[in-house]
Amino acid sequence: MSDAVKQGFPTLEVPEFIRKAAIDACSSVNPFHQYTRSEGHPRFVKALSAFYADKLNRTVDPLTEIVVTVGATEAIFSTVQAFVNPGDEVILMQPFYDSYPASITLAGGTPVVVTLAPTAEALAGTGAAAAGTSADWELDVAELRSKVTSRTKMIFINNPHNPVGKVWTREELEAVAEVARERDLLVVADEVYETLVYSDSPAPMIKFASLPGMFERTITLGSIGKMFGVTGWKLGWCIAPAPIVRSIQMVHQFVPFSVATPLQEAAAAALEQAATNGYFAATTARYEALRDRLQGLLSSSGGVFRPMLPHGGYFIMADTAALDAALAASGAAADETRGRDFRVCRFLTTEVGVTAIPPSAFYERVPGAGGDVPGRFARFAFCKGEDLLEAARERLDKYFGEGGAEGAKKVKV
Repeated sequence: MSDAVKQGFPTLEVPEFIRKAAIDACSSVNPFHQYTRSEGHPRFVKALSAFYADKLNRTVDPLTEIVVTVGATEAIFSTVQAFVNPGDEVILMQPFYDSYPASITLAGGTPVVVTLAPTAEALAGTGAAAAGTSADWELDVAELRSKVTSRTKMIFINNPHNPVGKVWTREELEAVAEVARERDLLVVADEVYETLVYSDSPAPMIKFASLPGMFERTITLGSIGKMFGVTGWKLGWCIAPAPIVRSIQMVHQFVPFSVATPLQEAAAAALEQAATNGYFAATTARYEALRDRLQGLLSSSGGVFRPMLPHGGYFIMADTAALDAALAASGAAADETRGRDFRVCRFLTTEVGVTAIPPSAFYERVPGAGGDVPGRFARFAFCKGEDLLEAARERLDKYFGEGGAEGAKKVKV
């Protein structure tokens, strides 16, 4: 069994003001236990409008430019169902959240993939990029342009990026925006990790819809689960011009119809308080410290990992190319139906007692997708308590440090 530093749900304590907001909402005698407005609970959409006013440099109409969804995953699904027709193409940047291609395929559309890839220097571990950062993952804009056809309907962009942790610079965002404007495309901006951008990021968080002329063609996605570390609440949203939101709402009303009223009331209260109680700054600082802790323990694990420092989100992509000798020594069998990354992650789970995610799950399901990059990486999550990270350090040290693999403990936590 293993310490799971893999899955993207936090194990940190939820702050009291957020828990109290939920308790207060659920203590309502009646009103908050019934359906609320299908497009979103009035108090919640007003809180979202206030939160985004300075980030989007505009006033978002809470009643016509926001629709609340069952998490960002439903926001993706309902957006795609609203705009993608059979035969339409949607451009995705791999690695990507696996809900993107599933939603497109269910709508009868075709995912068309371009690749974010680490630079050759970062992979080689030379020069200033010896350890590498998420900024070393770059988009080939010429490739993006080459994939746009007369059937292309929209482009997806994820910022900060899961699983890479890349925070896009203004120049990079403008390059994508230019393609969208030239070819009259919609852009789905998945920005669920927007409040987790770290102090060493080369760029601040820039909302895609805030770029000149882009609000009119951008659907911005957000998530309370990521913002407040409450993934079980399943509250997301789309922000866009009223005609676009109306189209999404026409799908949304026949999917969940309405989203949990007491949790929307609670999220509204928490968001109002977070605007003045320092929550976002404190949370970002804590996650940055956890990031540094996991980055450090991976870097010091016998030289078998080369973690690439993320500037946003809560995942670390670690190069595992140096693990080949350990894999061979362990006798871990190759799996012809899976890539090297699955073999690595199975080995880490069963032999070391630490679980990661194989990145090929975030790539197109065709042979050779992403080249050799997905096979040589593993994704680790640091949205975990210090005790779990310490347990992971002990197990990594025990297996890869002096004394080798003898007695490597495997305990389910």
